[in-house]
Amino acid sequence: MREKKHWSRWLLVVQCLLLAAMFIAGLLLRLDVIDFRPAFQVFKFSGLAALGVALISMPVFIWGLVSRRADSRRNAIWAVVLGVLPVAVPLLTVGKDNFDVPRIHDISTDTQDPPRYEVVLSLREEGDNSPLYGGETVAAKQRGAEIYADIQPLLLDMPVARATEIAAQVAKSMGWRLVAFEPQRGHLEAVDRTLLLGFTDDVVVRVRPENGRARVDVRSSSRVGISDLGANAKRIRRFLGELGQRAAARD
Repeated sequence: MREKKHWSRWLLVVQCLLLAAMFIAGLLLRLDVIDFRPAFQVFKFSGLAALGVALISMPVFIWGLVSRRADSRRNAIWAVVLGVLPVAVPLLTVGKDNFDVPRIHDISTDTQDPPRYEVVLSLREEGDNSPLYGGETVAAKQRGAEIYADIQPLLLDMPVARATEIAAQVAKSMGWRLVAFEPQRGHLEAVDRTLLLGFTDDVVVRVRPENGRARVDVRSSSRVGISDLGANAKRIRRFLGELGQRAAARD
């Protein structure tokens, strides 16, 4: 006689359904079918529910050990694993330290006189974050965070126009979409999208002469959300790092 399946299999079924809901919401967000607000609600409540099911599954696993029910142990342990995925994935992709960053979404190498957006202003939609810099309030939060201490201007031994041209090459290699490029003026604007959920962020690069060198300042801002979880600083670090390497290779 075939053994009846244990009810613990429903723990696994529920976890799969919750993860499927989060995946579909993320996909629709990435394809610009839905706004980030309803998607975040799905992430929030599905993630909390998944953690709740994972907690329920722990005593079920222990019961499976005591009663020697291999099927209940297997179902429960997989339910726990799937339940921690909504927490594990952000930790691995964003990084634990970035969850402690200040709740700001506008990062600049020059907090006193940040580069200004021009062309991207026409690309922003109603409900997006303001393109205007938040002033000393935002600047103080950035300066006060040790994780942002390395967000500084880059000095290059070359003319402004040449530095801007190389900056454009780096931006394209990073997958940015250029929307403004004026090498003689030292001005570059671009749009970038985050890898997983496809959030749109704006970037402006300003190059000015300073003591016979070219000073490169970068500003990166998120169009939506209060905190960027370190994404804009990460973008600036990578950009300036690659720019410095390319400029050094041309010396």
